[in-house]
Amino acid sequence: MQTLTLSPERLAVFVPFSKLSDENLILLCHRIEICRVEEGEELSPRGDERSEELFLLSGRISIFGEADSEITLSAGDDRSRFSLLNLRPSPNRIVSQTRTEYFLIDSELLQSLQAECTQPSLPLTEVLANDNSHPLVLQFYRALMQNQLTLPALPEVTRKVSQIIVDEELNADRITSLVAADASVAARLLKLANSPLYRGRGQISQLSDAIMRLGLNATRHLVLAFALHDQHQIPAAPWVRKRQLRSWKESIQLAAICYVLAKKCTKIPPEEALLAGLLHNIGELPMLQFANQYPELANDADYLDQIMQEARGQAGAMILHRWNLPVSLVTAVQHVDTWFYEPNDKDATLADILILARLHSIAMNDRSPCAPAISQVPSYEKIAPGPLTSQQRLEILEDARDQIVEIRNLLNR
Repeated sequence: MQTLTLSPERLAVFVPFSKLSDENLILLCHRIEICRVEEGEELSPRGDERSEELFLLSGRISIFGEADSEITLSAGDDRSRFSLLNLRPSPNRIVSQTRTEYFLIDSELLQSLQAECTQPSLPLTEVLANDNSHPLVLQFYRALMQNQLTLPALPEVTRKVSQIIVDEELNADRITSLVAADASVAARLLKLANSPLYRGRGQISQLSDAIMRLGLNATRHLVLAFALHDQHQIPAAPWVRKRQLRSWKESIQLAAICYVLAKKCTKIPPEEALLAGLLHNIGELPMLQFANQYPELANDADYLDQIMQEARGQAGAMILHRWNLPVSLVTAVQHVDTWFYEPNDKDATLADILILARLHSIAMNDRSPCAPAISQVPSYEKIAPGPLTSQQRLEILEDARDQIVEIRNLLNR
């Protein structure tokens, strides 16, 4: 049985989820287990008790009820939009007739969702959060469920450039004029194009030449990367602003590590990995909106870290989903704190790069929260970045320290 991923749009097809907001759907995708079975295998929840519900994604199945009654159901049929375990007559056994995909969801969570559609005051937030969640996390989820949460908007210049670069009729002059409208971003693109990372035979001084040297796809990722700094400038109490500044510095460090790791060990464009590193903790921004109300956290940085890590992945995924960024970026940020995340993909993914980069960064800073050794996570085997040093760091990145510093300096203003 292999674990797969499910998009919010696909989840919304099923009746219990059809009335939920995009944000809620993204949250649920983080809580759902998707499985695949071959012809003749049984579909069933885990364990002896029915603590989960089961929904059909693809394939055709036979449902056997009492007295050996049998019905056949295919994905896409109207009845397949409901939990198979709630069909009548009640199924005793569900067997695949073809290769089949299905997903499981906790019954308690499903019941809360169904109630939420008609009675918004019911405590779905308490189901999504952990039993020992800090009030900040609960307040964040409540604001989310009631559509009272303000998420960061995609910077205007980035939005326009992204739209044009994915257009089939690309116009390099138009892209140049849009980037030129933001002097800071334009200057940093020129600086990067003339850096040792991309330098050609000579220096260039024209923005159009810089974009051609970097490439259109790289430009799209880099424009967003350079525009992100302002997203971390939210007015707040001094101790919250200090936390925002630390968050931005950490994202720059991680972006540099992701860039080098992707370039040396994978086929993933390094600019895309760099952007994933910069975005990895953007989910903290909406959560920090509530931090002012809990001044006791000002003197407990470690506890604040734990609070942020509980929900920042889901919050970050919501932001990137609204920005219409690629699924690979959304998934990587959503699972930023899931050390043993293992997507159904033999090749390295952005999530794999992000996980390894974070573990290496933790080792570099001699910080040891509840994090495993690099060699223990599935991402290490998939990327195969080579041996570790005696300090349990990636040797290939230790040898590239100067390059990491150079990238970090380019990202700093």
